[in-house]
Amino acid sequence: MKLSSILLPAAAIGLAAIGGTDAQQTQPACSSVYTRKELLSLTASEWNLYKAILTAMQRDGWFQWFAYLHRTWFGQIHGHSQFFPFHRRFVHEWERVGKQYNGAFAQPYWDEMRDYRTPASSQVLTSNWVGGNGQGPNFCVQNGFQAGWTMTYPNSHCFSRNFRNNGNPTSWYSPEYISSFVQTSANMAAFRPGIEFSLHGIVHLDIGGEMSQPTSPNDWIFMLHHANLDRLWWQWQNNGHMWTMDGPNADGSAISINSNIAYFNEPIRNVMQLGYGNMCFQYASNPIRRRDLDSTAENRLIHKLPQDMLTKWFPETAKKMEGIAAPPITPSQLAPGKSIPYPGTLSDDWILMHGYKIADVRKVEATARSFVDDMKKVGYTSN
Repeated sequence: MKLSSILLPAAAIGLAAIGGTDAQQTQPACSSVYTRKELLSLTASEWNLYKAILTAMQRDGWFQWFAYLHRTWFGQIHGHSQFFPFHRRFVHEWERVGKQYNGAFAQPYWDEMRDYRTPASSQVLTSNWVGGNGQGPNFCVQNGFQAGWTMTYPNSHCFSRNFRNNGNPTSWYSPEYISSFVQTSANMAAFRPGIEFSLHGIVHLDIGGEMSQPTSPNDWIFMLHHANLDRLWWQWQNNGHMWTMDGPNADGSAISINSNIAYFNEPIRNVMQLGYGNMCFQYASNPIRRRDLDSTAENRLIHKLPQDMLTKWFPETAKKMEGIAAPPITPSQLAPGKSIPYPGTLSDDWILMHGYKIADVRKVEATARSFVDDMKKVGYTSN
């Protein structure tokens, strides 16, 4: 596939509408952008190409290098506001290396909320894609494109995964809860821990093996996962927080868009807005400047939640509906579903490995349980 086949002209994605009028933006608008797709939406030819690129990157030591960087800077990039800008820059750097092998490479993301009820049954975790749980005493992965790999950092070992709960992880975080969190987080000091201590942590810990260690970039799921978290950050940014960067830096000082990104030694402002500078990409589900929830999901919430519950958990959706009639809903959108389950929790050991405070994590988890309780009270179900 030629690079030109995945580039979109600026006008097609509304870059003209976000041109140089933003007072915070100091970088030129990209002349074109490429699209990061959800993994399962890749065509067979795209996936075959990506597997060949990733295999070559393993051969040439790039998995080792990114695992080394992540482990070396581990304490500087977790538990404070460096988390999102560092990982956006980190995944982009990985993607840049992949493009050196073939310019058509664009790092996909895994929409983990789609698979939140029974993560181990996700199509992503099958032999046709990234493979599943490890086997044997060392939990060596036997299927997927990384099957049989020998990882060389921090020592020579088989590529491993060790799904939690005896191979059957409990539920993750529902799309409704994540959408709610995007709408209710007022600043980065709230948004960052709410994602880092929830969806970020549970996927790392439940996949286990490489993913449960500071060297987690040994598993390509790391890149899929952090591309998805970056996509969520971009959703939140487009909800009135394009330039919001607050909270603590790694040294405890106040962070800002002018603070440098750990390791990369460039200002955070350089990665804040997709479509500018070197951030010449968009997400398939979030074109530049798109703000709305999926219309089907939003319509379901509007019709199933009482006004006070909608305002509490989905204030932007409630505001959008002020003074107007709810749109029609189809029978399929009102069809009975299942109640939202409680998400899993993080272990004390994993929390402490990251330098998080256990009380802070438990507070985030309690908020998620409160959301589930409220949805159950009103009989909300989802598919």
